[in-house]
Amino acid sequence: MDDKKVPNKIINIYGFADFTFNMMMMIAISYYAYFLTDIAMISAATMGTILLIARIGDAVSVPITGGILQKTQLKWGQFRSWLLVTPPITCLFFILMFTNVSMTGTAKAVFLGTCYVIAHVCVNFTFNGHIGLLGILGKTAEDRIKLSAKKSQFQTAANIVFSLAFMPLVVFFGGTDQGKGFLYAMIIFAILQVLGYWNVFRVTKEYNPYDPNKKLSGAGSMGLTVGEMVQQIFGNSQLLLIMLADCIKNAAMFAVLGMATYYFKYAIGNLALITVYMLVTNSATFLGSLAAPIVVGKIGKKPTYLLSCIIPIVAFVLVRVLAGTNPFIYMALVSISSFALTFGMAIGPAMYLDSAEYGHYKTGKDGSGFIMSMFAMPIKIGVALSSVIIGFGLSSIGYSTTVEVTPNFVSGLMKILSIIPAGCCALALVLMLFYRLNDAKVQEYMEANAKRKATV
Repeated sequence: MDDKKVPNKIINIYGFADFTFNMMMMIAISYYAYFLTDIAMISAATMGTILLIARIGDAVSVPITGGILQKTQLKWGQFRSWLLVTPPITCLFFILMFTNVSMTGTAKAVFLGTCYVIAHVCVNFTFNGHIGLLGILGKTAEDRIKLSAKKSQFQTAANIVFSLAFMPLVVFFGGTDQGKGFLYAMIIFAILQVLGYWNVFRVTKEYNPYDPNKKLSGAGSMGLTVGEMVQQIFGNSQLLLIMLADCIKNAAMFAVLGMATYYFKYAIGNLALITVYMLVTNSATFLGSLAAPIVVGKIGKKPTYLLSCIIPIVAFVLVRVLAGTNPFIYMALVSISSFALTFGMAIGPAMYLDSAEYGHYKTGKDGSGFIMSMFAMPIKIGVALSSVIIGFGLSSIGYSTTVEVTPNFVSGLMKILSIIPAGCCALALVLMLFYRLNDAKVQEYMEANAKRKATV
């Protein structure tokens, strides 16, 4: 399969798994903080604490699961095996995450936090197997950009469908009982996640079959010790730069996403508007994912990434100056930032593969499977940091479910929603100024690595 371009059918099936996966994840990302505080009735500070602990555990599991994928091979192939095995377990524990059990506050917090960790460890195995296949399917720079962009396009398309479907589903299944509505919606989306990944498993057998002669431990270009895996990260300056920048940008993005419920419920006084907000902003991200390959073709990957930092800085500064309690100005500015932020997300997997080629060239060891698993790490860390921003940010402005909505409270809310994301994007911009992998250099590394593999 190495000499053939990957067919569009495979690219679309590969990307569609991100659609079903993201439908499930959007509930957890957008509404889990709200579920904990307003449905499970856990205080904002406790919510921030348990999510921080749970999400740190989730993040720690990323390199562990990536290392397991790098060094092991189940009987259905090194990467695709995990698309068969872990999605059903993920399905079960995501459903349990949205089960409002009758327990004391502490016991409930521990139970829900534990379910969160188990669910997301399973996600990491599946996610890493899926993204690991990108390097197997895409043997040319062109195919890698196609696969990377297609992932983003289906992810953002899922956001649009989610924004239209989720709250109506909650009302349909739960009526005035939001907890019941959240649970039933999660059951539907978690099952769809299983079907999406199983479809990729079905069509990729010839690309990633079980190979009993494949050496994944010990000597050889594919064999990596634990120490060498650590070196693949901390000895690869280009990988570290993009990971750090992604962590910071993701923290801003997820904080804004998670705070939307509070903005519309308390600052605007109309939670129903969140459906319009989700539709508008998710449409912007979808358009951004379509535009990203075009922009990359014009100016290259690094300038595109820098642009994904600059535009949101301006947008969030304007949120502080102009938005306030005008939801339509707020929607417009967040949509502009979302459009640009998607540029970085759309080219992210391709840039991680670039850093893997760089690491292979420098060390002689092919750690692409492990390095590609690191793509999930900034997402996990970003989500963890966003829980701190949300939980302790709300606590700092005196939030409770019975808070009096005063001008000072609204002003504090808008500071969290503007100054923090603008600052995060500015820091990411500074970091990426030091990134030096241009397209010509990466092509040189790919050719050298291919020659090295051919002689092994």
